[in-house]
Amino acid sequence: MKPFLILPLSVGLLASAAPGAVPASNELLRAATSRPWPGEAYPTLPSLSTEMRGLVRNQIDSSKHIRAAYEKLDAAKRRNVEWFEGVAELEQEKAVWCLLSCLCHPHEDVQIHALRGLERLRDKRAVPFLLLYADYMAVFEAGSENATIHGIIHESAAKTLSELTGVRVSVQGQDPDGLKNGIKKWRKWLVDQQKAD
Repeated sequence: MKPFLILPLSVGLLASAAPGAVPASNELLRAATSRPWPGEAYPTLPSLSTEMRGLVRNQIDSSKHIRAAYEKLDAAKRRNVEWFEGVAELEQEKAVWCLLSCLCHPHEDVQIHALRGLERLRDKRAVPFLLLYADYMAVFEAGSENATIHGIIHESAAKTLSELTGVRVSVQGQDPDGLKNGIKKWRKWLVDQQKAD
């Protein structure tokens, strides 16, 4: 009887690995959040919790449009133009969890596009992970191009959190201290909201 149980399982495994097979949502998530080139990310990006991974996978599995958009985020196999299209399509679909996972994409420009999309969506459920992301980003980065991009991340994170919480904090360029001060205010807002609920 055991050979009969093993055979269907092995056929199922072969089918999922077959060319043209639809990639599983966890594979799409891994492709969008894994660094395909050598070296380490600076600053380090936050990790997605098990709960957050589940929310992202559920959102990918809930819609063929969201799945198609998320497939464009593959950091190793797709180009920046496709990444930006994918982020814009996720915003159109109001896929807040998928957009939040874009903050873990290894390319900073994708993170900036995702921050701006989250600002426009105004979904307050994004605040806890945005706070975590902002905390990771609240460091100084040297180098002219890297510093400029990192400054845009600081400004975009502050603008997005200000929009979602109504607690206005203005950050100009790289300003780790200004961002940290904002994080304290936004965390207080979050705690007050949780108490009210």
